[in-house]
Amino acid sequence: MEDVQELKETGAAAAVARDVPAALDTAKRQQLMEGARRVFLEHGFDGASVGDIVRAAGISKGTLYAYFPSKEKLFETLVFEDKRKQAEASCVLDEADEDVARVLFKLGTSLLDMMRQPETLAFVRIVVGAAAKFPEIGRAFYDAGPAYGIARLAAYLRRMTDKGLLDIGDHHHAANQFLDLCKSGIHIRMLFCMGSGQPSNAEIERNVESAVSVFMKAYGAKS
Repeated sequence: MEDVQELKETGAAAAVARDVPAALDTAKRQQLMEGARRVFLEHGFDGASVGDIVRAAGISKGTLYAYFPSKEKLFETLVFEDKRKQAEASCVLDEADEDVARVLFKLGTSLLDMMRQPETLAFVRIVVGAAAKFPEIGRAFYDAGPAYGIARLAAYLRRMTDKGLLDIGDHHHAANQFLDLCKSGIHIRMLFCMGSGQPSNAEIERNVESAVSVFMKAYGAKS
C-alpha cells in the first residue's frame, strides 16, 4: 500500500502542486509551452528571456503572465509536464506477464531509449544547472520522472513478491537499484558527451540484460 500511496502522491497530487489546472490547457497555452520549449533548449534557463519566449510563441507578455507569474514558474511547469509524459510512455509494465526478467528487460530498454534522446539529455543538463538556484525546478523534474518511475516499479515488484515470483523486503530500494543498474556506465557518459555519440541498441540491450541478471540473482524467488 505504501508504493500505491507514493504513486498517487507523485501523480495527481504532484500535478496540483505544480499548478497545472486542466482548465488552462488551451490552444494559446500550448502555443506558449511550445515556444518556451524551443527557447529553453536553444539558450538554456539563464540565457532564455521572457522576450525571447513570447517572440518564439507569437504571444504577448501579458498572455504569458496570465498563465505564469515568472519565467521560473513557466520552466518548472514545462519540465513537470514534459517529464511526466515521458515517464508515462516509457514506464510500462505488463503485469499479465509473469516472466519478471522479460518485463524488466522491456522496461530497462524503454527507459534508456528515452534517456538517450538529444532533447531529453538537453533538458536534464538545463535542469541540473538551474536547480541549485531554483530547487523547485529540480523537484518538479524529480517528481514527474524518477519518483514516478520508481513508485511504478516498486508497486510492480511488490505484486510480483506477493505472487512468490520475487523475494524482496524493500521494494522501493530494489526499484532504485534496478533503474541505476540499467543506467550504469551509459547515462553519465551521455550527459557529459563522452564517446562517439548515443549508445547503440545493442549496447543498451547488453547493459539491461546485465542489470536484469544481477537483479534476478539478488531478488529472484528462493526455491
